Amino acid sequence: MSRQAEIVEVLKDDGFRSVNDLAARFAVTTSTIRRDLERLEAMDLVQRTHGGAIPIRQSDTPHQFKEELHLAEKSAIGKAMAERILDGQTVLLDGGTTTLEVARHLTRRRLTVVTNDLRVAMEIAQRRSAHLVFIGGELLPDIYTTWGPASVLQLENLRVDVAVFGADTVCDDGLYHTSSYEVELKRLMRSIAKEAFFVADSSKFGREALFKVLEVDDFTAGITDDLLDPIRASQFPIPIIQVGAER
Repeated sequence: MSRQAEIVEVLKDDGFRSVNDLAARFAVTTSTIRRDLERLEAMDLVQRTHGGAIPIRQSDTPHQFKEELHLAEKSAIGKAMAERILDGQTVLLDGGTTTLEVARHLTRRRLTVVTNDLRVAMEIAQRRSAHLVFIGGELLPDIYTTWGPASVLQLENLRVDVAVFGADTVCDDGLYHTSSYEVELKRLMRSIAKEAFFVADSSKFGREALFKVLEVDDFTAGITDDLLDPIRASQFPIPIIQVGAER
């Protein structure tokens, strides 16, 4: 994980951190942290303040930074989910960096994979044994997923065995997203699937996001890493499967 990507995550969680605190956390000099903050401010991800920085809440973490966060956990989650998908099934993979890890672990499987994520589609396209159905539509900038009326129309004529969803936030009452663009599409994805799972690393639990996508009990189970408090996991109305990561 890059230091700058983790700084964004730390500020989102804590609201404010001083330059000295960040330097101590990452074992680098204060001048290095100041350069990091300058770059992040130029990207409209943080706002520098006297002695430190605060997050710009309305800005979501850039996709290229998301790819660098919690890599070991996402890989373990992706492997665990892939193992639950059976040969011959039709599986829908939602967009996101964790569902991309599911796709990367779907090796040597004879499957039909439906997705609206361009990067997931490229991963599946390399599998000779997999049949790919790509959901067309308008490409959302920076996040590689399609949406819009064309996407909805195509999905309405499909049925799948399993749908796998990512999440910006997992709360007690459901999965939330930071933008409203794909909410309708994600709800339609769930409606065409016999069963559904969500995959989310432990940092996604309890965060804030504005738009509710699905109820927790819309899912058969959720898969996360072993850093989530087991007591917290046990409080959900569905099984939350925790998997260990190689760190």
